[in-house]
Amino acid sequence: MTNLPEFYRDNCLFQLYLENKVHAVHHGEIVNTLIDRPINPNSISGFGEEQRKLLMIKDVPDYLKFSHSIPKDSGIIRVPQYYGYLVNLKGYTKVEDFLKDQLSKRNIKNLYSKKRKLDGLGDIEYRVLTGPLEESVYADIFADFKQLLIDRFDQKKILNRDLFHWQELYDYSYLRLVNKKALLFVIYKANKPICIALNYVLDHSMFSHIQTYDVAYSTYNMGDISMLFQLEWCLTNNMPIFDVSKGSNPYKEKWCNHRYRLYYEIIYPKDSTISVFKANLLVAKLKLKQKLRDMGLLGNVINMDKWLYLKHGHKLKGTIAK
Repeated sequence: MTNLPEFYRDNCLFQLYLENKVHAVHHGEIVNTLIDRPINPNSISGFGEEQRKLLMIKDVPDYLKFSHSIPKDSGIIRVPQYYGYLVNLKGYTKVEDFLKDQLSKRNIKNLYSKKRKLDGLGDIEYRVLTGPLEESVYADIFADFKQLLIDRFDQKKILNRDLFHWQELYDYSYLRLVNKKALLFVIYKANKPICIALNYVLDHSMFSHIQTYDVAYSTYNMGDISMLFQLEWCLTNNMPIFDVSKGSNPYKEKWCNHRYRLYYEIIYPKDSTISVFKANLLVAKLKLKQKLRDMGLLGNVINMDKWLYLKHGHKLKGTIAK
């Protein structure tokens, strides 16, 4: 199977959901503490040459309980970083009950009003694509997917870094889709995608990776309609956890009923003075970055993706995937 694109490696959250694997440091039972159920990824075997080196595992979510297995005479430091958001559907059987608990009456009324208006346009279809299909079908959807992403982030004037790894992502996701480890939630208008979400599934959880929509349909609140579509699927398919990944924005805060913390884990050989120094230096750097985030400077006043858009955005406009 095609390997996970390098962009996502050494990242626990992405590696777990996209590749169903964890680093050997997390070898052993993994439990989702929100619903008290185990998950069963395939562990990456051994440390190899990494055993005597300092290494860092990014984005380890706090709602998963890992059994740590570090090399002898090694130390581990956990540093809090980003927050992540998810929808916990435990105890719900109907999406309407979740909406009543999560959204205001005004928001619910507006959601269904927008959906009726969208459906009233005619030729609107909601499809979930997974499993064996002609590759040309997936290729066509990913071509539309990429162009919709380019247009949407051009509108926002920020860069979506997934676009720089699109061919790798396509090659990898296609195989996951064929094997029913990934899903494409697609809303069509006259057989043309106007909203696409790429998600991955692992046991009782679904992970939101990339989502976008046709900016021409912005007035219909496509993000909300797509979320309703995906939550209905989760409830129908006994999928109580829908993780929408790290990062905060009004959309996630509106829909998600659980915020979790992501940690960076630094593993280092305790008998190496240089490694101990580097580990502590890295910890100090990470703490400073998080302090700047908490102050609203990093990510708001200083937004790397806005800068990258100014530098590279023109290279992506009009380009289309295979």
